[in-house]
Amino acid sequence: MTDLPTCREVLEFLGDYDAGELDPMRTSAFERHLELCASCRNYLHSYRLTIELEKDAFAEPELADPPEELVAAILAIRRPA
Repeated sequence: MTDLPTCREVLEFLGDYDAGELDPMRTSAFERHLELCASCRNYLHSYRLTIELEKDAFAEPELADPPEELVAAILAIRRPA
């Protein structure tokens, strides 16, 4: 691809571009298109933000240790009378 890609082509290959999986010539053409096209730059920003939000949503939360009093109370309830 020696010509600049269209917006449609940018959207079609955006995932590959963002993952660094395009060949250098196509990457250069995409970057040139992005320099000239605010809509595609905004879309790329939204795409990356969505991926980060998705990662955050499915990340393992850091859980604090339960209070000793709670553990003791649960264990006391579980003991047979």
